[in-house]
Amino acid sequence: MCGRSLVGSFTASMSWKTAPGMRPSAKASTPDRPSLGRYQVASTKTASDSDSAASGEIRTSFALIARLPAWHHAAPASCRHLPTRPPSAQPADDATRARRKPMILEGVRIIDLTTVVAGPIASLVFAQQGADVVKVEPPGGDLIRRLGFIAHDGASSTHHVLNRGKKLISLDLTSDAGRRALARLLEDADVLLHNYRPGVAERMGLDSAELRRRHPGLIIGEVTGFGPEAPLKSVRAYDPVIQAESGLAHRPERDEPELYPQYICDKVSGLYLAQAVTAALVAKGRDGKGRRVEVSMLEAATAFSWMDVHMPLTFADPARVGPNIAKVYRPWKANGGWFVVVMLSEKEFAGWCEAVGATELLDDERCADMAGRFLNWDVIRETCAPRVAEIGIDTLLARLREKGVPAGRVNTSDDMLAHPQLVASGLIYEAEAGAAGTVRLPGSPARFDGDRPGLGAAAEGAIGPDTRAVLKAAGVSADDIAAITGETE
Repeated sequence: MCGRSLVGSFTASMSWKTAPGMRPSAKASTPDRPSLGRYQVASTKTASDSDSAASGEIRTSFALIARLPAWHHAAPASCRHLPTRPPSAQPADDATRARRKPMILEGVRIIDLTTVVAGPIASLVFAQQGADVVKVEPPGGDLIRRLGFIAHDGASSTHHVLNRGKKLISLDLTSDAGRRALARLLEDADVLLHNYRPGVAERMGLDSAELRRRHPGLIIGEVTGFGPEAPLKSVRAYDPVIQAESGLAHRPERDEPELYPQYICDKVSGLYLAQAVTAALVAKGRDGKGRRVEVSMLEAATAFSWMDVHMPLTFADPARVGPNIAKVYRPWKANGGWFVVVMLSEKEFAGWCEAVGATELLDDERCADMAGRFLNWDVIRETCAPRVAEIGIDTLLARLREKGVPAGRVNTSDDMLAHPQLVASGLIYEAEAGAAGTVRLPGSPARFDGDRPGLGAAAEGAIGPDTRAVLKAAGVSADDIAAITGETE
């Protein structure tokens, strides 16, 4: 794939070439960019297990429900001062490639059988940090391709976000040829990722004990909805189900529960899995042993939310009086926009009072310390809100930042491309993604010695574009490759 910066237009073709000693990377191409045209919206359900991978079917319940206006390629004028391309996307000569720093996980090979969000988040982290990730889909593709906005290539925005930088292959794991091919891939793998429910992996011949017997150094990373224990180990789980079961959907200040408008449980579970598998890789570097790494979405969401959502449970006999985080951090409306402010220390609270002209609160005993302010937030809100509403948002944010009070404007999605900090840091880049045309994607939020990995990576919308090349390189027989692809050389 061809990568470039967020803003500006260039037509030079760039190939991502492999440095000496590296395994072959996913194929690169720079097709003519068609107009993105009009997009469609698909269902926003998400799954935590991969039964569809076993059956090779995509569930058809993901109905297209709307059409949205065309998404224009051009970035806002305020962004156009960005560099034409990120440094990592510059075409390199042989000398430059020889000096290139190895990526952190370069040489690590990962076989990814996961689907939807949690597992692909984990494998995306590995891909962005240089691992050789082989993404295995069933013949019809997996559910992730129907999750989000649908592009001309028939693949969703979620697919393009989560599957970039991976080699995409298609295997029917219910067939003998497909299972033999997977077995061959595992011979050279460091990590196997899957999100099959307990029992499903065993039925597919992926029993962890047997895999570790055959491949003692293999790390098996599993993410499931509820974990391996009864009573819920066999229950199918989706992100909204875990939001409910973990207590995240409970809103004590409201009359009814409400889901977070994002796949928060999927995403945090995937990040926990990525960290745990990385820890297993470090341990393998010491003792050469593989490990089985298990992450339950319910446990991940519960642990993630314990310090705030479930804070009263920390003590055996807690006082049931505590801060209402939703109330304390509720956005404020200034003249011209909304913002959020966090004032924890005495200095920050004093800076706030001075900035909004409410210095009388500094003498109010109810606001004498942070605990008191949190419990009497209504006093602060009632005093300050009318004054805040009269101050221009730019003026107020400048005052607060000058006084060292943490505050931020409430941005919309449309604001993000022109966010001055993101423009300066170069997080967001553009890449060519086959028939989908130009896609905008964030690079890795983690930098290593100042270098941001993952810039330029994109995903093709086609199902299994790398199947033949990956299987041939792995030593899969020509007969099995022909049976899998339906083609002969």
